[in-house]
Amino acid sequence: MKLTINQSLDQEETEIIINYSVIDQRLQHLIDYIRQYSFSIQGILDNSVFQIPLEKIMYIDTADKKTFLYCTQKVYQAKETLSTLEKVLLKTPFVRISKSCIANSTYLKCVKPIANHHLEAMLKNGEKLIVSRSYIKDLKEKLKN
Repeated sequence: MKLTINQSLDQEETEIIINYSVIDQRLQHLIDYIRQYSFSIQGILDNSVFQIPLEKIMYIDTADKKTFLYCTQKVYQAKETLSTLEKVLLKTPFVRISKSCIANSTYLKCVKPIANHHLEAMLKNGEKLIVSRSYIKDLKEKLKN
């Protein structure tokens, strides 16, 4: 792989161009990682609206018909439903791990089996999430890529 970086003072916006002959898993992972930086989700905290970059979100969870964005320091409420966010986050490092949770795979430290054919996903901050058995295949596929 060859990397070329050019600085242009008259360029208004950063542009990333990827030239390839065949896309492999490593390249797809890189593309997904770059895509993550071009998105943000609106989050509400103390009646103020913030644009939360995807790379700051560890996971997204739903409780009592409300959707929450869990970041390293704060928890924001999202206006969108979990299903809507799942569609938006399709080509990013986020993966659905249960009926009520979508996790950012870049924050996963390790995964281990637990009772009832579920998995326990430990985040880099030590927090633990439960992976439902119906979403294990999706998580393994995301981690493989």
